[in-house]
Amino acid sequence: MATSITPSLDYRKRELSASNEIKSAIAVLRNEGAKKKWTFQIGYTTAMDWKIEQITGMKAPDNFLEHSKKQNALAKALLKTEQKPLFSGRGAPGDPQFNWADHNAVTAVKDQGNCGSCWAFGTHGAFEGSYAILNDVLINSSEQDTLDCSGAGGCGGGWFAYQYLIDKGSAEDSDYPYVARQGSCRTDVKRPFKAVAWGYVDSTHEIPTVEALKQALCEYGPLGVAVNVTSAFQAYTGGVFNENDPGNVNHAVTLIGWDDAKQAWRIKNSWGQGWGENGLMWITYGSNSIGYGASWVQAEIIQPVSTEASCIAYEEFYFIDNKRFAGNANVASLTFNLAKEMFVTFVAEASATIAQGSAPQSFRTGLYTGESPNTMFTASYRVGSFQVANQHVPVHTSFAIKLPAGTHTIYWKVWLSGYTIGFDSGTLTATAIPCSMGGRLKARLTAQRETTGTVTDKEEIITTRDPNEPNIFITVDRPAGAR
Repeated sequence: MATSITPSLDYRKRELSASNEIKSAIAVLRNEGAKKKWTFQIGYTTAMDWKIEQITGMKAPDNFLEHSKKQNALAKALLKTEQKPLFSGRGAPGDPQFNWADHNAVTAVKDQGNCGSCWAFGTHGAFEGSYAILNDVLINSSEQDTLDCSGAGGCGGGWFAYQYLIDKGSAEDSDYPYVARQGSCRTDVKRPFKAVAWGYVDSTHEIPTVEALKQALCEYGPLGVAVNVTSAFQAYTGGVFNENDPGNVNHAVTLIGWDDAKQAWRIKNSWGQGWGENGLMWITYGSNSIGYGASWVQAEIIQPVSTEASCIAYEEFYFIDNKRFAGNANVASLTFNLAKEMFVTFVAEASATIAQGSAPQSFRTGLYTGESPNTMFTASYRVGSFQVANQHVPVHTSFAIKLPAGTHTIYWKVWLSGYTIGFDSGTLTATAIPCSMGGRLKARLTAQRETTGTVTDKEEIITTRDPNEPNIFITVDRPAGAR
């Protein structure tokens, strides 16, 4: 069972009921703070219920600067110039203050529990920020997916795992919820959220300058950074943290803004809202090595959709793309965002021929929301056939579905056995219509006894319709041998 570190926000009430050991630790810290003129408050946070090593876990790579130079060289190759985000008008390094939370680009504070998985939360904090900025939608991606599957670390610690988001993507948190322990990697979930590149703010310094961090915040969005967590950091309840302890970094947080009047960064932690200012902190520039290993990530840009009827996503290919398949495969896919619940129509069109093998042959095609090409059930199942050699057969499949707001992916599939099919050219199109424009879709169907047919080994089409409303009917293509 996951153990939360967020049972309360009332620090004064918590302290009144605290153990003598906790009260003594708080008194020692407050005395130290008075002597050193700390500008932050100390209290009984929920983080103090755990040892520091249980709720941190950031482990910097050996030879960090060499590592960062190699990664930035790779990032430069991955990040095309036209892909690079330009967040003009949302902040400039010369601004006296800036906070991505004011621009709907910071997701809610999360709670890593008693698992040293801060590295995963720092990764996702930056990624969710980039995704929100580029796609204008806040997502809740799955740290548990990264914890279980990335290989970048475990509950005993790790380092940023952006590469996993590039290679595999991330599931939604609701599909792969956090449990504060590392488990076996699940393969039964969709991973619709992806990154395209990541790198370090400065590959020549372990801690970038204040100016470089501000520039990166404006250019890329929230940053994943490391910091040195101490007992004072653990007991922070508000104010501007200025301990200035020079110890080694051991924790990952998300850098989201700055305030020059405070001479401080705004960071989002992963200890829930029972720590700091509802899970957030002001920390002075340079204190406790804040900014060590500062990293950015760019989320994949998904085709947006307006709230009006519109073509929201489109993909095409030509004969020169040489799309050939010898078995079950995904021909193409579309990923898009819906700003609200909408009806979406998908249409796939192509021309196909037998590339290897001989006629007669048949194939099946359809559209589906599952990624696996071996998924044989779809809302748009179609069957086509080749009767002679060199015959070009039109391929068409389509269906409509009501989808909620959020990110969705549709796959165009083809299923084959014993031969190779070639697609000369084709298109996959998605068109959305707001529910408010089309009213409700209504259908009434009463199954009649005479529609119950005999199961045979032939391809056949079974149709049932309401005798009182003959314009309403359901048609099912039933493949040979189906039951």
